[in-house]
Amino acid sequence: MAKKHIVETPITNKQDWLENRLLDVTSTEVSALYDLNPYKSAFELYNEKKEKLIINLEDTSRLAWGRRLEDSIAQGCAEDQGWDVEPFDVYISNTKTRMGSSFDYKITSGDEVGIMEVKNVDGFIYRSKWEDDGNGNILAPPFIEMQLQHQLHLANIEFGYIVALVGGNEMKILKRERFPEIGKEFETRVKEFWELVKLGTPPKIDYERDS
Repeated sequence: MAKKHIVETPITNKQDWLENRLLDVTSTEVSALYDLNPYKSAFELYNEKKEKLIINLEDTSRLAWGRRLEDSIAQGCAEDQGWDVEPFDVYISNTKTRMGSSFDYKITSGDEVGIMEVKNVDGFIYRSKWEDDGNGNILAPPFIEMQLQHQLHLANIEFGYIVALVGGNEMKILKRERFPEIGKEFETRVKEFWELVKLGTPPKIDYERDS
C-alpha cells in the first residue's frame, strides 16, 4: 500500500520541477549537509530553501552535451548488459521528511525494478576524483554515491547502478544495493536542516566557500 506522504509528480516542464525541488532536500543536495558537495555548501542550501530561490544554472557546453548524451549512454549500457530500460520521468517527494528526488532511468528487466543514474565523465575528472583499483573495485565521488542512496530510499527500490561513460569511450558500471541505515541517517540530517530553516538559524558558514 502506498504511503500517503509519498507524492509522485510527472515531470512535464522544467519550471514546475524546479519549484517542486524548493520544498525538499533532493538527492543532488543531500551531500551538502555533510560538506561533501563540490557545488554547494550547507549555507548556500539553507539560503536557497529559506528564501525559496530557484537556481537555474547556466547551461554550459559540458552540461548541454551531458544531457544530450544521457540517453545514448543509457541505451548503450542497456544493450551491452541485456537490460530493458526506460526514462524515470517522475519527481518523488516525501512530504513528511521533506526529501525529494528525480531520476534518470529505471531498469525493468527481471522481477525487480532498479535505478540507473547516468554520468558523462571527463577522463581527467575520473582519474582525479573517482577511486578505481583496476580490478573492478570502483568508488564514485561521495556526492554521487549519496545521490543514488538517497534515490533508492525515496523510491523504495533495493538496487541501482551508477553508469559512467568515461572519456567518451569507456563504460564503468557500479552496482549498489540500498542501505536502509543510510536512508535513515539522511532523514535525521534533513530533519535537523529543516529545523534550522524554521528557526532562521543558518548552518555554520564556511568562509572560504561562502564568501
